[in-house]
Amino acid sequence: MHSHYPRLSLADRSFLRVETAGGMDHIAALCVLDGRPLVDAEGNLDLAAIRRRVELRLARVPELRRMVHRPPPFGGPLLWVDDPDFSIDRHVRVTAVAPPGDEAALLEAAVRIASPLIDHSHPLWEIWLLTGLADSRVGMVFKIHHAVADGLAVVAMIVSMFDLEPNAPDPALTEWSPQPAPRRSQLVKDNLGCRLSACGSVIAHPLVGWHNVTTLVTEVRRLSRLRTAAPRSSVNARVGMSRCARVVHIDLEMSRTVAHMHGAKVNDVFLSIVTGGLRDLLIGRGERVDGTELVAGVPATLRSAQAARGMGNASGGLMVRLPVGVSGAERRLELIAAATRTAKSEQRAASIQAMMDWLGAAGLTQRYAATQRMVNVMATNVPGPPMPLYFLGSKIEDVMPMIGTSGNVTLVFAALSYGGRLNMVVNADAKACPDIDVLITGMERTWAEYADVTASRNVPGLSA
Repeated sequence: MHSHYPRLSLADRSFLRVETAGGMDHIAALCVLDGRPLVDAEGNLDLAAIRRRVELRLARVPELRRMVHRPPPFGGPLLWVDDPDFSIDRHVRVTAVAPPGDEAALLEAAVRIASPLIDHSHPLWEIWLLTGLADSRVGMVFKIHHAVADGLAVVAMIVSMFDLEPNAPDPALTEWSPQPAPRRSQLVKDNLGCRLSACGSVIAHPLVGWHNVTTLVTEVRRLSRLRTAAPRSSVNARVGMSRCARVVHIDLEMSRTVAHMHGAKVNDVFLSIVTGGLRDLLIGRGERVDGTELVAGVPATLRSAQAARGMGNASGGLMVRLPVGVSGAERRLELIAAATRTAKSEQRAASIQAMMDWLGAAGLTQRYAATQRMVNVMATNVPGPPMPLYFLGSKIEDVMPMIGTSGNVTLVFAALSYGGRLNMVVNADAKACPDIDVLITGMERTWAEYADVTASRNVPGLSA
């Protein structure tokens, strides 16, 4: 028996449990828009029109009107309920970017917005409009808690909030009124029914239950062997409160060509660029890299293409070795492509997330994350919308992902494709990574090597 109510899964609940002021658990997307259609006759940002448009679009994403509800004793797990005091003004706000309003200032403002925790007493999302950018542009930060959805589902939600053409009409106005939260008796009855159903399933299908137990034991043993897979490195240190971000933009079609030339995929190209940056970073810190392989935690979706949209988390993780000890970019890419294939064939993507879920349920996640040695860095690549998007007639020119650092992982790499570019954002602990520009230079130099290779081999129609 499944619950009659939209309960949070164990994964969803774990993201709420592990959140701290120094280790937030939400996802943010930074958009850059042509700001001219978004201002009023006096040239000021028309915040009222923007809020009205966002509220109309909530009919497409009703989940964004829901908040976390904690049931009474014996009422079962947390669930989503309509916010009885929902106000669009609370969720759509505006702030200014510091002069001169360039990309560095935009990223600094986005980090400042993304860092604070989201108020759990209302729906777990915010949209911030950023004024003061150069060239009449406006920034938009869409910030949503990881408990609501994983990266792929967040992208689908964002697409639902925007339009596919500049003059798209508003959807029909629909009246919305919050539905009351279920009564205690209803939740207790539902919880009891789910537990009895689970027990009955085990009794009725003992072989399935035994198979699940043996599979769990096997996975625990495998994960135990990987608990010290990551070498000791300066990129692992207790994460503090300060954050910074940088971005590297590359041509998406060219990255596909580079991947094809080396029997790899675009995600392998992304990881190889990350590896080139990490190599330069470690060398700059005086660390030995010969023969060294760092380990990247790489999220992997468990969703089908048809199930991309919706609340909740359906992602796992793989551990991919990054050969920072190899100097040649082409050779690194070939090794990473092989390492990715090995990880997919030998690892179960759901296992690492399941381990983190149970650690969260036991209240041990923060202690484990502060000292873990399974991964050195995190690297995630989410496909963005292939078509241009619009908001109130304003074209979205660029989209960049923002993901926080936590535990002892001081570097998180996030990539997202949009508008013919692959935008790779480095999210870092500012105190642990004061030399982040060395990392960025190494990533850019690696990409330049690939551009030189394609040019030397006369690949038609491509340039850096």
